[in-house]
Parts: sequence; C-alpha cells; structure tokens
Amino acid sequence: MSELELELELEQMLADSAQRLFANEVTTAQLEAAERGEWQAELWRTVEDSGLTRLFAGEDDGGADADWQQGLPALLAASRTLAPIPFIDTAVSGWVLAQLGMAMPDGPIALAVPAGHADAERAVARSRAEGWRLEGTVAVPWGRHVRHVVVRAIDRQPFGRAVWLLVPTAGCGVETSANLAGEPRDRLRFDDTLAAAAVVVENPADEAMLGAVAPPSQPSPLGALMRAIQIAGVLERVLNQTVQYATERIQFGRPIAKFQAIQQQLAMLANEVVAARMAVASACVAMRAAGWEDQAMVAKVICGNAAGRAAAIAHQVHGAIGFTHEHSLHWSTRRLWSWRAEYGSEAYWAGQIGAQAIRAGGAALWPRVTAPQAA
Repeated sequence: MSELELELELEQMLADSAQRLFANEVTTAQLEAAERGEWQAELWRTVEDSGLTRLFAGEDDGGADADWQQGLPALLAASRTLAPIPFIDTAVSGWVLAQLGMAMPDGPIALAVPAGHADAERAVARSRAEGWRLEGTVAVPWGRHVRHVVVRAIDRQPFGRAVWLLVPTAGCGVETSANLAGEPRDRLRFDDTLAAAAVVVENPADEAMLGAVAPPSQPSPLGALMRAIQIAGVLERVLNQTVQYATERIQFGRPIAKFQAIQQQLAMLANEVVAARMAVASACVAMRAAGWEDQAMVAKVICGNAAGRAAAIAHQVHGAIGFTHEHSLHWSTRRLWSWRAEYGSEAYWAGQIGAQAIRAGGAALWPRVTAPQAA
C-alpha cells in the first residue's frame, strides 16, 4: 500500500470513528447540563478512551500522529454534534505539545488565550532548581474543567525570552465566565505554580509553526483556525436542520421548501457552508508548511462571515419558532455567534490580511493570491 493510500486510510478511519462516537454519545440533555455549569465527565471519559483526543500526538505518545488534513473530518464531526467538552481545544493542545517535544498528559487541556496586554505581561516564568514556575493570570477556555493549560510565558531572567509551559491547574485561582453559548471562558490565576514541562525558545523564528504572535496580547492564527473549524462543522448542522425543517413545514398545503423564495435562501445557506468547509480544508493543507498562518487568517474571515449570514438565513427560514428556547436551532446559532468573535473576529483578521498586502506592495499581490496550495 502506497504512502498516499495509508494517509487516506487513516483519514477515513478517524472520520468514521469520530462520526459514530459523537453522533451516538452527545445528547441535548448534556448540552443543557453543560450550560448550567455541569462538567460532562462521562462523555469526556468516553471520548478520551477512544483515543481521539490524541489525534495529533505522536505514536510514541499513544496518539494517531495525524496531520491537520487527516484530522479535519474528526474535528468537524465533534463540532457538528456540539459536543459540550473541550475536545478540539485538547486535540490542538496536543499538536502544540508535539511540536514542542512535550509528552501529552491525560485529561482535558487548553491553550491560554491572551486576555489583554496587561495580563499577557503578568504571565511570567521563573527558573528554579526544581523546574520552571508560572506566575500570572491567563484566560483559558473551559478553564474550570481542564487539568493542564499550555501557556506561552515570558522569562523574567533574562526578561523577554519566550518559555512554553505545560502547567497543572490544580490549586490555581479561577474566575468563571462564559460566552453567549454558555461555554466556560474562565481566567486562571497562577501563583508560583510548578510546570509539568517547559521549553525555552531562544530563537523567535522557532515559534513560527506554533503561530505565535508579538505582542502576545493579540489573537493567534492557531486559535483562529481552531474556531474556524468549529464554525464550519456547526454550519453543516445548521444546513441539515434548516433543509429538514423546510421540507417538513407545511404552509398553504405544501412544504415551504417548494416555494422559490425559500429555495433561494437554502441555496445561499449551502453556499456559505461550502465556502467555510473549503476555507478550513485549505488551511489544514497549508499546515504542512511554513506560512500557514495566512490561510488560517483567511479561514477565520470566511467562516466568521458565513456564521453571521448562515445564522440569519436559518432563523428566517424557521420563522418565529427558531427564536424560542424550546427549539434546538439556538444551540447552533449561539455557538456561531460566539466563536466568530473568539481568537479575533473576521474584521480583525481581514485587517491583518490587508496590512500584510500593503507591506508586501502591489507587485506581490497577484502572485500571493494565485499561489498554489502545498500538496
């Protein structure tokens, strides 16, 4: 069997496993309980026992050693079912740890999110005889539930050198909050906490594959890609749900899907879903080479725009019932509205793309736009 056939076989196997697992295990009752603040421990154990949380971890670390293109269908499957656990945050944290050469621990993990320039500067690392220690406050998705957090801190001696830390959350201070979808978006306070592992970055260029940015208070392209993938997955769910409703809803003696105006709306919704899916697929292919950040930015812009348009269309087709809490559409659209703003909105990343184009000059624009994607 050729290398390409092996890669395709792994991609299909991961996709099938994730689709079966999340479709069978995620329920509306879990979504409701999670929004009340209840940790879905049983669901997490089932998913972790499947091995999918180690999607990007190396084989020596018990992982599938998948690349982003192979792992994308599994990430989309989790997003389509609205799994109320930090699955994608943990899987992507595993990828970061693999790039850094750190072992991936058990349990949920998340990446620290810049919470403002002051907070970013307070996240400092100190070298001690027993290892590196972290002091500061960071924003962490699902922070109250994760066991470890991956933090890019600043070495105090000498100040300015980057240190990537894997830090246990046991005993840290927690300031709870949530996004519009009710997902935990907390702030964790570390007071001289001993890190489980650490990697010092002497050369800033070594951080390129991690999507690190300067200053650290700005959103990361890696986080933008992560949320773009989640948006793309939920958009597929919204399309399926809206088409089903339009087919079943009878008005004036026939399904509303038979009316031309509704057909046009469904076609526009389908276009948004396809655009989002192609954007994240292109970004995942680009992850195989340097400079992937550009495609991650583009994916967040396209998916962010699609989230707004798709949610509007879906609610228009559903009519008044779609705005009620009893109807399930809000589980999807509230996530779309939340995720489009996280790790930088489409307006923010469009501005970054435009600034890059201006710096590169007019002569570089056409080659940049038409450059072929890495295979």
